[in-house]
Amino acid sequence: MADNIRVVIVDDERLFAELMRVALRAADGIEVLAVVHDVKSAIAALNEHRPDVVIADYHLPDGTGADIARAVRSSLPDTSVLVLTADPSAVTLNDVARSGAVGHMTKGRGLTEVVDSVRAAASGEILFAPSELQRLLLESAASRKIIEPLTARELEVLRLLASGTSTTAAAESLGISTATLRAPGPAVLRKLGAHSRLEAVAEAARLGLVTLESWTRDRIGPPRGGSGPSPERS
Repeated sequence: MADNIRVVIVDDERLFAELMRVALRAADGIEVLAVVHDVKSAIAALNEHRPDVVIADYHLPDGTGADIARAVRSSLPDTSVLVLTADPSAVTLNDVARSGAVGHMTKGRGLTEVVDSVRAAASGEILFAPSELQRLLLESAASRKIIEPLTARELEVLRLLASGTSTTAAAESLGISTATLRAPGPAVLRKLGAHSRLEAVAEAARLGLVTLESWTRDRIGPPRGGSGPSPERS
């Protein structure tokens, strides 16, 4: 039997955090290790538990979910961070994309979809709504240029990621490990001026190097029955 997906929840709205805890604990194969309410406590919990997935609110009392993703990127590269917001601005989405987070979700989505997204994040998927990604592509489009040409292999990896192919299927197609695919390497990030795999795919699309044929978040689908209410931040 596969190991449980180990999750840490970070949200200063305690009722919302508790609803997520209940939904995730009720799901098969998911274990909630801790629920904390600020960046400082989150960093301590991450160092203690080393989770597979972190669900973090963007707006926290002492920082942001993107700050947590940046800390994870340097110390726990195998941990996926999914950032939540109530109503994301273009600035917020850009910060999330550059932070190393695997993606973003709005808080208005059903709890069943949160569960599905945690599973997708644990498997290495990139989770960004097509409309949100389009906003990223439009920002500074005219001013961005590729620093150095990508190799044929690097382009192949980016095109598979941009097609919406699952990490496992893409790794099998390329004959590499999923761990290798989840970290595109410093050369790709440097050439594209990116800080994360998500931002690398967005930059490649912005430059016309790849086409976003079927973005990953489309496969999550609408919430199914039994997901309960969709709590939103006031």
